[in-house]
Amino acid sequence: MHMDTRTAAALDEAKARLADGYLADPNVVGVAKGFRTRGGELTGEPVVIALVRKKRRAALVSRSRLLPSTVGGHGVDVVETGEFRFSGATARAAAPAPIAERLRPPLQGGSVGSLADGTLGTLGCLVRDRTDGSICVLSANHVLANFAALEKYSAAAPGAAIVQPAPLDGGADAGNTVARFKRAIPLVRGVPNSADAAIAQLEPGIGVSSTVARNLMAPISPTHPAVGLAFLASAHGGTFMAKIDTVLAQLDVELLTPGSTAAAVEGRRIEKVGRSSGYTSSVVLDTTATVFVDGYQFTDLIYAQRFSLVGDSGAVVCEGGNGRTYTPMPAIACRMLGAAGALYDLPLANDNGYVDQARDEFFGQSLVGNLVVRLVYQNLDVAVNRLTVATVSPEEKAEARRYYDKYRGLVIGLLGDPGSTVQLTQENVDDIRAVFAGLSPELVTVAEKQAMWVIFDDVIAPSAGFTRTQLLDSMNDLAVYQRVVAALRQIPGLEVDETFGFSSR
Repeated sequence: MHMDTRTAAALDEAKARLADGYLADPNVVGVAKGFRTRGGELTGEPVVIALVRKKRRAALVSRSRLLPSTVGGHGVDVVETGEFRFSGATARAAAPAPIAERLRPPLQGGSVGSLADGTLGTLGCLVRDRTDGSICVLSANHVLANFAALEKYSAAAPGAAIVQPAPLDGGADAGNTVARFKRAIPLVRGVPNSADAAIAQLEPGIGVSSTVARNLMAPISPTHPAVGLAFLASAHGGTFMAKIDTVLAQLDVELLTPGSTAAAVEGRRIEKVGRSSGYTSSVVLDTTATVFVDGYQFTDLIYAQRFSLVGDSGAVVCEGGNGRTYTPMPAIACRMLGAAGALYDLPLANDNGYVDQARDEFFGQSLVGNLVVRLVYQNLDVAVNRLTVATVSPEEKAEARRYYDKYRGLVIGLLGDPGSTVQLTQENVDDIRAVFAGLSPELVTVAEKQAMWVIFDDVIAPSAGFTRTQLLDSMNDLAVYQRVVAALRQIPGLEVDETFGFSSR
């Protein structure tokens, strides 16, 4: 996927116009350029991207705040990202970590943080300070210096201990010190900033290695160049990165391997290893993006979707990867299972792990499945409220128990074997039909049930005899997906946003 120079320049102009007109809206968190996302996949259509905290149907948005569909003759793709946050963490915002172990020598992608401030983030890589030749750790300013605590050059004094792993990952004592804070790129409110980065000088006796943690990615090299430094992430994994050459120039440092940086290019694949999400790969959507976060304005950034999480801040981003090894989906709140279990007297809350597995290993592998997952997230409060106030008869509870006992073991077995050749039988299809038909008006409106029958007719009814693989192929049929979306959009008040319906194909 490539964007020619003329198109990129025209989109930059349109993006600036969109920013001037709408960045004051508190729901608009940033603007970028890239390619339109449709059906969970990137298309080849160059567009201006409006990043919003919450995406709603046009009918629910006041005319004064309604984003335009075009700017300067170019399409506008509105993408819900949630709130962007600096993607480091403190004790108040910790995140699970796949790479939290002690690494000696400290390696790219590992956990790192300030001992005094208790910050948590990712060791980007090792660099050489051009001012004195010393070897330093590169990461985000707010990871090594907790800049948010002070409106000055940095919050940390030179010499403050940097530990690996971070304090929250078990490194909360001086014995884990690997470096001392040295300097940071200053961040100032009220003016555009272009990077969030800092360095800390390695302690004597700490080894030096260019290897990536767990060998999850090739080291930085001329054939595997660094393009950026990740430091902002949304709840959905949307990621802003500072350009690596900007970071190196402003810090006056260089990579240990000469000639190993490159300019990010829209449509090109990128990869990184971070403390929280491990290895991920996505696609560059923009190289001149703008975003506001915690009162700071950042411009001239790289932007990609579903690429990093809280705790990944400071990760160095390189060219490469398949462009579709995304961050995990957020967990489905178990309160819905708890509410349904209470209504039907079933131990559904205990099955939350299997529901997460179904989301990631089955539904997350198809267009229709991702759409269903997204619907649950967006309309969760409505569903839980209905389950909480609804009543069911003893006969309905008995029927629910019968289906639960009949299918729980089968579903768990199928989830544990992605290569299963077990076929969906006509009896299975008939049981699903009976469940759909038996849902009461307290739980499902007439319009919602009509949409469910579209899903049944297009996805489930034809699948008798299908294996897991064949069913996923059917759910990845774009025509089927579009019919399901069209049916869902007929439901009054239902939020349908397929923008983040990522397919893992």
